[in-house]
Amino acid sequence: MKSILNRINVESIEFESGTNEAFVTCQISQGADTYRTELIVNHTDINRLIGRLQQLASNTDVMSCFENIQLADGNQLYSMECEKSGLGNLWIEHIEFNAPLRQIRA
Repeated sequence: MKSILNRINVESIEFESGTNEAFVTCQISQGADTYRTELIVNHTDINRLIGRLQQLASNTDVMSCFENIQLADGNQLYSMECEKSGLGNLWIEHIEFNAPLRQIRA
């Protein structure tokens, strides 16, 4: 089941090598409501999201904005804070995710 979001503003992206999921902290705007949430998405959809960020920030290499941290178990942790990278106020319009989204919302 595809998920379509009206507008999303990515605050951070974090994922670990060797896993199939990424964590995205963001603001989502659906109709008149805007809320902060964390999404858990698969790597196909995170690639789609990064691609859309790259389209909006054509003067920035989005992939170079990720910090790479070596973990004790040999995996790598990739993390990007959009505000620190100059990508903090980019709203992506009508993004579609192929896999069902899992959302953590307070």
